Amino acid sequence: MKDELIISISGIRGIVGKTLRAETALQAGKAYGRFVNGGQVVVGGDSRSSHLMLKTALISGLLATGCEVMDIGICPTPTIAMAILGTEASGGVALTASHNPIQWNGLKFFNKKSEFITSKEFSRFNKLLVSEDIPTKSWRMLGSIGSDFSWVERHINAVAELDCINLNMIRRSKFRVVIDAVNGGGAIACPQMLEKLGCSVMRLNCVPDGHFPHTPEPLPKNLKMLSEAVADSEADIGFAVDPDADRLAIVDERGVPIGEENTLAIAADFYLSQKKGPMVINMSTSNINQDICNSHKCKLYRSKVGEANVVHMMKLKKAVIGGEGNGGVILPELHYGRDSLVGMALVLSALAESKQTVSEYVDGLGKYVIVKSKGNITKGFDVKLNGLRKKLTAQKITTVDGIRVDFNNGWVHIRKSNTEPIYRLIAEAETKKEANALIKFIKDKL
Repeated sequence: MKDELIISISGIRGIVGKTLRAETALQAGKAYGRFVNGGQVVVGGDSRSSHLMLKTALISGLLATGCEVMDIGICPTPTIAMAILGTEASGGVALTASHNPIQWNGLKFFNKKSEFITSKEFSRFNKLLVSEDIPTKSWRMLGSIGSDFSWVERHINAVAELDCINLNMIRRSKFRVVIDAVNGGGAIACPQMLEKLGCSVMRLNCVPDGHFPHTPEPLPKNLKMLSEAVADSEADIGFAVDPDADRLAIVDERGVPIGEENTLAIAADFYLSQKKGPMVINMSTSNINQDICNSHKCKLYRSKVGEANVVHMMKLKKAVIGGEGNGGVILPELHYGRDSLVGMALVLSALAESKQTVSEYVDGLGKYVIVKSKGNITKGFDVKLNGLRKKLTAQKITTVDGIRVDFNNGWVHIRKSNTEPIYRLIAEAETKKEANALIKFIKDKL
């Protein structure tokens, strides 16, 4: 991973002390304060050791532009969205680098609708970000700061009160659950959410000190501790979240990771059984969702990768649920953002209603294998990618976001990452051998 400061619609990310410094956060605070015209701004974030340094600088920039800052502390990113909705704030900023390693941190920016800023909004914000003449308000016009640390509890209560969540049914099931919160922003919220649902909870890495005990991205290869804990304790299910707790991964009752793709699949299958309507996923998300939508006689639409892009299409198509294959569940009934808390509630609802184990439920969804790869972007990458598109004209090609190629036995999607200086290559087929063959085919062409 290169030492670069990455600025995109997904926010700002960099390595602390190298590309991401206090000055960066100060300028971002001033730019965002100008962007919201000095309104009320909710600030929170995950538990990385650089949190306080960056938050202090960010808030200084916000105060300099006349903002009223409400600090809600260490919390999941979706909790910030809930606070923006609840207070009718002008926006919010999450201090997090999401799934990136511990030396990274970043900032994610919300609009007044409690959604990540749109492409159009980002364009306006980015112009301010590079501006050198954002003035500091006079001493009479400086902003103010307050705190409200009740929003994690309010978020949990809002999830439990959703019409689609049968709280009594889940509580009667008396699920035994292991939760690995990677000592991040969900370390307090996630186990409390599970206890609210009546689960017997075993906490794993639930101290919000920012010391990640393993690589924080909740991929199967990083869930060894959780898998062993589920198997040893004979739990019904294991949940894992990334440091800002917007993504959710699952380990079944045998201690086997089921893959992040199946988080959204289980949640959608349950929710669409309760409420019919369109669903939106991104170009890199599993075809299993198409099968689920077909079974519930609902339409499926695909957007560009990125939460803001998914949300934009969800609104356009009036989708009742959506998300991404990285374990991100978006339920508009609560708010327009990926949310591991609502993901856990929907998954447990599905298990409680079906009276199935996790492995039984997953087996009933369908058989697809998705393989995810990545590589460094070398000189001439765009030229090679365009050449690849021209060579595959016999296949169905979609160029909305990089290149997606649909073959008879599966699909491949290749695109530049929004959050890292790499390209991502994802393939899906009915077998791992076929998916790997598709990956190799594309890499050879590049």
